[in-house]
Amino acid sequence: MAKILIVDDEQPITRMLATFLKAIGHDTEEAHSARQGHDKLLYFDADAILLDIMLPDKSGLEMCRELRANAPTANIPIIMISASAPPKTAEASKMGANGYLIKPVKMQDLKDELARLGI
Repeated sequence: MAKILIVDDEQPITRMLATFLKAIGHDTEEAHSARQGHDKLLYFDADAILLDIMLPDKSGLEMCRELRANAPTANIPIIMISASAPPKTAEASKMGANGYLIKPVKMQDLKDELARLGI
């Protein structure tokens, strides 16, 4: 069982992702802004982070860069999630993301991406 932090400002999306991840045996925490995400990481020892690109207080890409620059979070796998078209996969990769999923997220794609990352 992995611990997965979901950072997305759309609560129905965080609930849907959390419900699915719990059903396949993972523990989750939800955050609805970059600030909340950073705060949750102070006590939630995440094994992976699902991070939306569009957050209300800062870009998920910027949060990804900050997480990579911080020793305690530098190696946590980060999967970016976005409805952006065209996808910002190259930009996400440059900031240190390990994966990228397009909204609406297909649960099998999420499961496959977690498996690819060894989670």
